[in-house]
Amino acid sequence: MQLELRYDCRWSDKADEKLINDYNLLQNTVFQNNYNKELFKRKYLDNIYGPSIIIVVYSNDKPIGARAFWRNDINGVEAYQPGDVCVLEECRGRGVFTEMTKRAIAMLEEGAIIYTYPNSNSFPAHLKMGNKLVASYYPRLFSHNKYQEEHKMMLDKDYVDWWFSSSDRIKHIQRNNSYYLVIDYGLPLMYIVLAEVEKDVAKKFPKSCFGIYFYRSTKTTFYNKRKRPLYIVCKNNNISYIPTWKVDSLGY
Repeated sequence: MQLELRYDCRWSDKADEKLINDYNLLQNTVFQNNYNKELFKRKYLDNIYGPSIIIVVYSNDKPIGARAFWRNDINGVEAYQPGDVCVLEECRGRGVFTEMTKRAIAMLEEGAIIYTYPNSNSFPAHLKMGNKLVASYYPRLFSHNKYQEEHKMMLDKDYVDWWFSSSDRIKHIQRNNSYYLVIDYGLPLMYIVLAEVEKDVAKKFPKSCFGIYFYRSTKTTFYNKRKRPLYIVCKNNNISYIPTWKVDSLGY
């Protein structure tokens, strides 16, 4: 059966209550999570960089698909991270995802960066769509000297206050005169280093005293080369580094 579809594409600062409610409903229906108005507001309305793109697709006024291009600038350049993609199961395979993507890209200014962190399953599809692989990151035992060699962009206070401040999963560690934010790795006493920060930013979070610490590294070792990497892909060929701490789910 041919779907009669209506695509409602807006900048987030123009989203009304119905669009927000329908967007959240789809997120919770497809992913069975707790996407609510508070998270929508923090992510899309209180965004420190500006408005994002929100799309909700309707069939006979029923919301059947949604996605967003989340504003998340890179080193002062306008940038967007596609995500929160959801289509009802009975409506998949009919080009809804592709059409949402095309319409979102058409709304962007020329030169805007589009980047994302695909999983291993969707990574090949992203390359076929013209994305460039920026980096493949593997978990490596943390050394602050090695970390600073690979990750030269510190996490700034404004970003922390906006996106990380409400998380109870984040702690800080100190190594010599440097401070880092860390987040639990899903196993007891194991953490992944998010970013280097200034001392006053680190002190906003509790201190992590014990644990094994890893960081995201492009280097493979005997213990990490079989791990699934964290891919970063981008539409722009001139981007060589995108911070791993800009993965959207870290702030949930």
